Amino acid sequence: MNEIRVLAELAGPLPKVDVCADPADNFLRAMSEAGKADYLVTGDGRHLLNLERHGSTRIVTARQAVAILG
Repeated sequence: MNEIRVLAELAGPLPKVDVCADPADNFLRAMSEAGKADYLVTGDGRHLLNLERHGSTRIVTARQAVAILG
């Protein structure tokens, strides 16, 4: 965990995101937006993967992320 902290970048205040079918997922989209993330990696095919994007963030599976970044 300490190794992750060294590489982490704090995003600051999160924007209000209230668009997910599952309200518990809104914070993930808010974090990706605030952090200007290229990718949001998830296994949630029911609520997130089918969206494919949130702004400029691509929503992908772990397998897709490995293929893209590999």
